[in-house]
Amino acid sequence: MTNPSAARPIPGGAGRRFATLAASLALAGVSLLVMANPVSAQSGTLPPSLAKFAHCPVHVKGVATCLFSSTTSTTFEIGSTTVSSTSPTTLSLGLRYTKSGQVVAVLPDDGTPALVSPAIPLPGGLTGIPGESGGDLAVTATPQLVGRPTVSLKNLLSANGAGLAMPIDVLVSTPSGVLGPDCTIADKATPITLNLTTGTTSPPPPNTPITGAVGTAVSSSNGLITDSGLKLVDNAFAVPGADNCGTDGVLDEILDLDKGLPSAAGKNTAILAGSSYLAPASLISKHLG
Repeated sequence: MTNPSAARPIPGGAGRRFATLAASLALAGVSLLVMANPVSAQSGTLPPSLAKFAHCPVHVKGVATCLFSSTTSTTFEIGSTTVSSTSPTTLSLGLRYTKSGQVVAVLPDDGTPALVSPAIPLPGGLTGIPGESGGDLAVTATPQLVGRPTVSLKNLLSANGAGLAMPIDVLVSTPSGVLGPDCTIADKATPITLNLTTGTTSPPPPNTPITGAVGTAVSSSNGLITDSGLKLVDNAFAVPGADNCGTDGVLDEILDLDKGLPSAAGKNTAILAGSSYLAPASLISKHLG
């Protein structure tokens, strides 16, 4: 016997799949989501299948969609440094829609950050010398959201243009604390702005175009949509220099020199691969109360 709530592939070729998925999202009152932390922080209890949506701001007026996505791999090439991680990076958002159909991202309202990323070790540590990256010389980089993301469902589904724009900085830390607690690459006033696409980029040289992937979507009868094989890319962004590193920023220039910062557009790359999940906010609020 077929389980009526089982996930089922969205049929058709590429163009037909986009149309079908868009219609499903509109009817369900949902839209594409990218990344979250699956620990419930609200009054009710979510079943395991919905736990990933625990930080969706379902009680914020107008929120119609809960988004969750988690990366299976993250790669950043910034200046002279390349870092990568297979630990999940997550982003949790709610989505509401204007009368004209524009998607507006809504950040979690329970005190949790929308973007949660692991601390990624930097090759060469503080000195940049291969093999000298352990102990007190170790350095980690943690991306942090410093503004409201912008989501374009149309661009994500059509693989044309930026589907997710995120202003971030990167927290740089050492075990010794020599860089201080607030050493960052970029900052809120001058962020790194990632314009991530599932399509093909158009970077300035020396970078050449790279291509993301829309992934494969399946839906279930309760309105859940899962998109596996999603890949978001950008290699056209600039990266400012270090800020507030060491006492009175005395180590800013040293970190800049070591890591090749500032780094102009066309010399940096971000690739995030994983899966994304969608749920009607009404389904989540029914459990959370």
